[in-house]
Amino acid sequence: MKIFILGSYGPSLVNFRGDMIKAMVESGHEVIASAPHDYEDLQAQIAELGAKYVPIEMDRTGMNPFKDIKLIKSLIKLLKQERPDCFLSYTIKPNIYGSISAYFCGIENIYSMMTGSGSIIRGDSLKLKVLHKILFKLYRFAFSKCRTIFFLNKDDLELFKRNKIIRDDKTVILGSSGVNTLLFNKRKITNTNTFLFVARLIKDKGIYEFLEAATVAKKQRPNMIFKVLGPIDTNPTAIGLEDLEEWTNAGIVEYLGEAKDVRPYIENSFVITLPSYHEGQGRVLLEAMSMGRAVLATNVPGCRQTVEDGITGYLVPKKNVEALANKMVQMYDNQHETQQMAKEGHLAILNKYDVRKVNQVILKNMNLVQDHKTTHKLG
Repeated sequence: MKIFILGSYGPSLVNFRGDMIKAMVESGHEVIASAPHDYEDLQAQIAELGAKYVPIEMDRTGMNPFKDIKLIKSLIKLLKQERPDCFLSYTIKPNIYGSISAYFCGIENIYSMMTGSGSIIRGDSLKLKVLHKILFKLYRFAFSKCRTIFFLNKDDLELFKRNKIIRDDKTVILGSSGVNTLLFNKRKITNTNTFLFVARLIKDKGIYEFLEAATVAKKQRPNMIFKVLGPIDTNPTAIGLEDLEEWTNAGIVEYLGEAKDVRPYIENSFVITLPSYHEGQGRVLLEAMSMGRAVLATNVPGCRQTVEDGITGYLVPKKNVEALANKMVQMYDNQHETQQMAKEGHLAILNKYDVRKVNQVILKNMNLVQDHKTTHKLG
């Protein structure tokens, strides 16, 4: 079959969907991957997976209806040119406008993946509540055209069910999109004082809570080291380099910039911290656990199904700087306990979240493997 995969961020095709694309190619299918051309070598990276890359112009964070109409027209034109048998999208705009475009092009096998509900859907401001009425209608129409919608966590599924966007018989809970345990293999712990934040630098990832908690913890334990790794984002709530200066100039944190390969940074850390407001799965937590690192996250969708509190790491309340700082100090003070959590997390990844197991579920539910009479669910 010819499969068309649509995302909203170019590097995610490789970093987050690369193993899935490779599995599809190895199963004998032709794969076309499309997203905005964010990096110059993206085409070469997709080619290494055995797939073809075609760029698409998309404003992934904006809400301009004229730009979205233009996106639909571009997608319809592209899909008519490529004529795929199967269409798979992930993230908000590809899921909505991609599924609608695929339907108008007569594609019968349409699938979507909810990698996270996002701040727009979970927000409760008056402006967002008004937007929800439009957004939910678009989702209902788009998802009504899908054969299956994959969810990474149960919380997002329940949210969509409460808003009557989907039907149970169309959904599959994956638990995560998986982690390549061969690539993110276990590494020896050599650094026991560095706490690393890895995420896009936006408010909803908990960057401000991390910076403030680091300030509190460092006053109590001056030898603790805090580092931030992640790209400056176009999101309206993004933090800029000038915003970070208050903490970097004070010697509280070190900003490492953006990295295509996060493994060396995880390896050189003791605890990976993600105080996010919500996640689809908290992928960096999976990668860190796979590499044998303890994790510290918030008790929110996408994190709580990954982190077993007190076993593989700790969960703290959302937006609670004091609780976050206290756990940082506790994990630093109790080195043996933290390293034991790291061991338990690594085993959990091997048992539940290996990408090969997750991809098999995706391919079977999309009827892309020979034995497609039965389907399975994870989570």
